[in-house]
Amino acid sequence: MKDIIEITESLAKIVNEMENQRKKFGQYLRDVSSLTNLTLSDEVLEEKIIIPIQRAELDNIKIAGVDGGMVKKSFQGLDLILLRAIGVVFSYQNNKLSSVDYYPDAIPQPEPKTILDPFNDLEFEVNSNIERQIKEISTARETIEKFEPDVLFLNGSVIPQYTFVPSKGSSLHVNYKRMIDAYQKLFEVVKGRKTILAGATEDSRGTRFCEVLNDIMLTHFNPHMEPETKLTLLRSRDSNLLNYTLNHGERSLMFPYSKNPTKHPILREFSERKKIMCFYIKTAELDTPIRIEFFADKGMIDKANFISSILLSLSVHSGYGTPSVIIEADQRAKLEERDLELFYHDVINKTGNPASLLEQRRTKRPF
Repeated sequence: MKDIIEITESLAKIVNEMENQRKKFGQYLRDVSSLTNLTLSDEVLEEKIIIPIQRAELDNIKIAGVDGGMVKKSFQGLDLILLRAIGVVFSYQNNKLSSVDYYPDAIPQPEPKTILDPFNDLEFEVNSNIERQIKEISTARETIEKFEPDVLFLNGSVIPQYTFVPSKGSSLHVNYKRMIDAYQKLFEVVKGRKTILAGATEDSRGTRFCEVLNDIMLTHFNPHMEPETKLTLLRSRDSNLLNYTLNHGERSLMFPYSKNPTKHPILREFSERKKIMCFYIKTAELDTPIRIEFFADKGMIDKANFISSILLSLSVHSGYGTPSVIIEADQRAKLEERDLELFYHDVINKTGNPASLLEQRRTKRPF
């Protein structure tokens, strides 16, 4: 018991020290941002680290959000997945919500998928995420084609996540290419329309802003950075550091998704690899900043400011910074385990409980 108390006290001391360092460094960034104009480069795309944003006037504007839900389960000889994705379109007139549209429906029927390929546990997890992203991205593209919103927010990144590049010739690689094609089609649709494509990541674990900031510190402020400052950057996630840097209604400078997109394992799959930009914005006073990615085919600074102003107008809860259109999509896309159970029992009734559909031992242990 004594060891646990000592470990807890030691951990608390380390955490408090790191948080104090981040707080101190965040205030330093606020001070230098107001006094210094940065030199622009491939990595530094704006002159200020911190940019204040005004709420948008929501008049004669359509704002869409897309999210998906998934439940899955492995059996002795196959895997079952249920998928659902929905597009929500908020239409505003005179700063008031005038109508809400849903695509394909207000509560879409889940799409069942039976996976017969003999994937191992990791491959099944990756394949499930691939199928979910294909569903969401296809729904996003179709929502844009039908409603042409001014901006569409994905709940998450605008490029594929939770995957690796499978070996060519494998069943997983075939599905991976289907996913890449789905994203590419979405980018093509966006390029031909007025819609701005953006993604909002609630709990980002990213460190890309800290990487850019490290370069800024070395080239603009202190070539011989103090070890304490460098350690703060190395040990911080972007959102954690920026929580002490940004005030409500401010965003960070914009930066490219990757320093070297041609070598990035996922970005290099796309011809638009250099057009994915990011920033962080504090949309709620009592919540941490959220990461925003967007497709910047032209006018990237204007797009970043427009997206930011829309987000401020859509984020109405002081303690929760996610925009309302994504919250609505999330609530309607959710699936529960009982949805999969209904699908499973329906299959059992039609097949007579074959060996392939026996549950795995780990799920039916008697003790």
